[in-house]
Amino acid sequence: MHHWEIGGPISIGWPDHDVPEREYTIVEVEKLGQVFRSRVSDGKKEGGFLVVFDCPDVVLEMLAEKATQRLGFKVIVSNLRCSIEGNVLRSFDYEWYPTPEFANRPSDLSRTIAESLEDMRRAG
Repeated sequence: MHHWEIGGPISIGWPDHDVPEREYTIVEVEKLGQVFRSRVSDGKKEGGFLVVFDCPDVVLEMLAEKATQRLGFKVIVSNLRCSIEGNVLRSFDYEWYPTPEFANRPSDLSRTIAESLEDMRRAG
């Protein structure tokens, strides 16, 4: 996986809307194996995403279901694909607001998805 870090650049686009990749600045990053979560900024607004590299759609759907059950809030796999540094991926969507009540959700979800993926691997 790439060596993305806070303050560094990352190129993101949305091929389903014919939006080519453009550069954003990473303001938060979490890498747990294949799981990659980041908040990025274009200098005016911030946005975030959580993706799993090299993972079939059927497994992504299973991971979203497991995360919903374990964390108690709805997690879905977006039908809108994103492109990150040339990799076309589906991201996980969930309710999040920049308030203390929601502050831990992104990291909790990243860890839960990474743990669930590892559990699935061990189970075969």
